[in-house]
Amino acid sequence: MRRGGVVLMVMVSVTLGTLCGFLSINTMQGARLPRGPNDAVTNPPGASSGQDGTCSKSSSLKRSYTRSEVLSGGEGEACPLPKRILIWTSFWGEQSFTWERIFFRQVSRRCPESRCELVYDHRLLDSAAAVLFHPGDMKPSYSLPATRPPGQPWIFLSFESPSTMINKVNLARLNGVFNWTMTYRRDSDVVVPYGLVLTRTAPLHLQKDYWSGKSNKLLAAWTVSHCNTESRREWFVKELVKHMALDVFGKCGTRKCGKSLFLMTIGTFNQTECSNEIEKYMFYLAFENSICLDYITEKFYQALTLEVVPVVLGGGPYEDIAPPHSYVDALAFDSPKHLAKYLKEVANDRDAYNRFFVWKQHYTVELGHPFSPLVCDLCAKLHDPVSFSPPNANRNPMEQVGVLGAVRGRDGNGSYPDIQSWFVRGSVCRRWWQSAEGRRKHIHK
Repeated sequence: MRRGGVVLMVMVSVTLGTLCGFLSINTMQGARLPRGPNDAVTNPPGASSGQDGTCSKSSSLKRSYTRSEVLSGGEGEACPLPKRILIWTSFWGEQSFTWERIFFRQVSRRCPESRCELVYDHRLLDSAAAVLFHPGDMKPSYSLPATRPPGQPWIFLSFESPSTMINKVNLARLNGVFNWTMTYRRDSDVVVPYGLVLTRTAPLHLQKDYWSGKSNKLLAAWTVSHCNTESRREWFVKELVKHMALDVFGKCGTRKCGKSLFLMTIGTFNQTECSNEIEKYMFYLAFENSICLDYITEKFYQALTLEVVPVVLGGGPYEDIAPPHSYVDALAFDSPKHLAKYLKEVANDRDAYNRFFVWKQHYTVELGHPFSPLVCDLCAKLHDPVSFSPPNANRNPMEQVGVLGAVRGRDGNGSYPDIQSWFVRGSVCRRWWQSAEGRRKHIHK
């Protein structure tokens, strides 16, 4: 009985502590009735992430603070205030659980600047340093905050290409809404790449024969779940398989290996087993569903971590971000037929194949979205006063020289007057051929 009584007392204590914390959140300045799909969501456990663990809770969740304190960051306080990031929308219909995964590096204090916290209650608008929106969840009937507190940036976040986004939301109605962009594009205010290539502090001196043990009977693999894409990569592959062997995994093929990779499926299948299967092949097709500016997804970065040569098809700056001689660019060849000829030649040449792995002695790869998104720069930017300095403009080079119809970036007022122009037109998305004549040229040459 005594043991049971102790357990009961602990449970009561925890419940009361949680209730007090909840009441503290909802008595903060500017509390207004919540709106939208996150009405009932309050700050989840562990969302506060002060640099010092002794400050993480007491400096935010258990006290109220004014808008002036938000702007000053609680300067002079024993425990500086964390910057509050208010999540206004869901993420593809998912609520706080998915956002916690997106910001895992932040909430687990793995960022160089970790004095930020995520909150979800719309009533905390006035105490937020920034408000984050996922436009894919902003349907035409979706409501924006009724007011915009001074100095508070509203952020446009997208991991997807415009080809995916434009069919789900009317971006034109969001002109003038956003102050910052947070995407994979390198001209974003906060860049969130799908991965990073890092230089090793000390090079490896490991000589390995990657060609040995492989067979050109397992020439290339492709894992794909979207069978009809804007890039028309499936048309490229349709011609490619006329000239070489290719095994296709996923919904669009006959072989199976795990599930479609997304935030909600990570950890639900044996990724190691799937990777081991891919590594039996000599090449892996890292073909993007959209050929857009800077759009290089986890397909490429994950392939770099394996003992397989990526064959890429995309619009990203591979030559700038990838290790030297680490991949084959499908679009550098006159046709799928010419690409197939080259891959078969490399597969039959030990030295030529092994040269694609020399880079591993000097570089390493860090995976971002969807494994562990590289979101740390947002918190760092919120703590940098220069980020809020006028005119806070981010103009496209063509716009600066007055080219008519050019992409419009952030203006001198600190907002994007035409977010559709910046995101869609500025991404210059295309298909793998430039025209109908180009398609005929690629297929039949």
